[in-house]
Amino acid sequence: MSIGYRSILQLEDSADAVRVAEEQMHDWLRGKLRGRFRSIERADWDGPGVHELGERARLTVLEDSSHDGRRRRELLEFVEDNGNGVWTTRVYAMNAPDARRYRQTIWIESEGRGRNGESVVPSPPRIVRNTLETIPAFDGAVPILPESTMVRGEDAEALFDHITDQERSLSLVIASPIPNVGDERWRRAVDTITKETIGCASFFVLDQEAHRLLNERLGAAHSLPLGALRTFVPGVALDDRLDARRHRVLTTWAVLRGLVEVPATSKKSERLIFDDRTKRLVSVSPRLQLLEKELPGDLSRATRLLQRQRLVIAEELPAAETTAPSTPVIVPAPSTPAAVPEVVAASEPAAPEVTETAPEPTPTPIAAPRAPWMDRLTALVRRILGRETLDDQALQALSERFERQEAAVRKAQETTGALQSEREKLEDQVAELKAHLETERFERAVAESERQDAERKTRQLEAWRAQRPDHYEFIEKPADLWETDPVSVVNIVERLTDEEGFEEVRKYVSLTDWERTLDDAGEIDLIDRSSLYATSFWEYVLVLMDFAKEVDEHGFRGNVHTYLGGADRVVGRKCPQARHRPNESQSVQNNAKWRKERTFTVPTELDPSGKLFMTAHFAPTNRDQNAPRMYYAMGKKDGRTHAYIGYIGTHLTNTKTN
Repeated sequence: MSIGYRSILQLEDSADAVRVAEEQMHDWLRGKLRGRFRSIERADWDGPGVHELGERARLTVLEDSSHDGRRRRELLEFVEDNGNGVWTTRVYAMNAPDARRYRQTIWIESEGRGRNGESVVPSPPRIVRNTLETIPAFDGAVPILPESTMVRGEDAEALFDHITDQERSLSLVIASPIPNVGDERWRRAVDTITKETIGCASFFVLDQEAHRLLNERLGAAHSLPLGALRTFVPGVALDDRLDARRHRVLTTWAVLRGLVEVPATSKKSERLIFDDRTKRLVSVSPRLQLLEKELPGDLSRATRLLQRQRLVIAEELPAAETTAPSTPVIVPAPSTPAAVPEVVAASEPAAPEVTETAPEPTPTPIAAPRAPWMDRLTALVRRILGRETLDDQALQALSERFERQEAAVRKAQETTGALQSEREKLEDQVAELKAHLETERFERAVAESERQDAERKTRQLEAWRAQRPDHYEFIEKPADLWETDPVSVVNIVERLTDEEGFEEVRKYVSLTDWERTLDDAGEIDLIDRSSLYATSFWEYVLVLMDFAKEVDEHGFRGNVHTYLGGADRVVGRKCPQARHRPNESQSVQNNAKWRKERTFTVPTELDPSGKLFMTAHFAPTNRDQNAPRMYYAMGKKDGRTHAYIGYIGTHLTNTKTN
């Protein structure tokens, strides 16, 4: 199973993280003893070991301390099978009063496996909210909050400090005000998003004055429009305009479409909540930010030390503590060589006593009573050795068998220890590679943006040269709003449904099913942290717009592929021809299932059936067969050549996809 949730909670220095973790685990487990969903039979444990809390619930407790006793570490791992799957929650705690930063820390991980063994993304464990509601927790100086909080007026300065804190690993989700919606009503609406991000992000809701003051400090690139939500991931660089693309914005368009008004009931007044799609769009980025980032060094070392305790727990703990209470535990009593004949004699008739006096009548022999453990030991010999007689040879054979098993266990433990060390080395290598990959992705995104800026300037130069040969001074025009890069693929959906700001683009390009595209766009944004795909897809949208203009205004004859390939006389926007696929392969076209995947909803003026099999598409990369794609079809709308985009989403099935 892969980890699906993680949070890191730093407590005040005066707290005892190990004690807090134990108290919170006790309280959480006691809650599982109540109600009709009761899943455990007991909620208490005593010391390290494996504790069976019910038929399908187990708690593993591991402890570790430094040689001088100043650092204490503990792992409480709860595994529960609730019929729908197996859920694992690990609560780590560390007391390290001499550490630079992580002195009193609790970090929590969770993962799930479905009934068929598939990985399932878990919701944040209830123990996280319980902890945050009980004791203050921080990420450095940034508070980790169980619910959204209002920021008013001058409090914006403290929030600005949190946003620009370079040691922050927690995401901050900032909500700007919505006109004509009361502050508290808006805060409660934002609070409906926090459930899936608790422990991974802190939510702040701005009033009008705080919004103005914060935008003044953030600058234009990092500012928040009215009615928007913006997620500030760690490492904000306000002096870098391109850094703004890392901090996703859910614009007013998406916010308003995601808000649902719930009528008043006898128990609750009328309120606003966010729909599931919007919750998912906002919650994914903060969770991934913590999951993909490697644990800080102190916490990583503590995790490994505790995990290594698993390798020796069976050797260090009594068998009774590591075995389920329902399973009988056989612990043979120590024996001496003289005791064995007595045991054997006890199963035979007693011999008559011989004395020097006159013989007396011999009494009827009575078998000596068998010790209670005798039958168990005999059964153990029978089960392991297949012998019916309990004698010296049987015990010797049993001893030799146990010695061989102990040697095998020791060898296995040595091998496991070596494998654990190798695993830790590989984890370090993976962490280093992931850091390089993230840097490379961002640099590619920056390079792509710079390339598009150069392309735009080149187009202006070509137009100036062709149309004004008598002028020798070139003045570069600023980019229009619709030429700026989107912050996400979701933002592309917003632009293509914006009836005002992007009207010029929408005259030539439209989405045929914006709701499906919005869902698919969210999936792309999960894997596109640097917005590289968003930049590429928006370029393709503008290519289609300029192609349509060339057809209508300059009489261009040909399709998009020829326009991209050899049409030197046109000055419209182009992308590399290799990014365009004019058709699908025969294997795709002849496969009914794959054709159906590429059949999309369209207006009836494009196809009377309301459905169309699309083959032409753009591909942001030539090599990655799992990269997303954008399918389109050309037609007419309002007398103009028009591009209908039927799909922007992950790669559809073909012979090369995984």
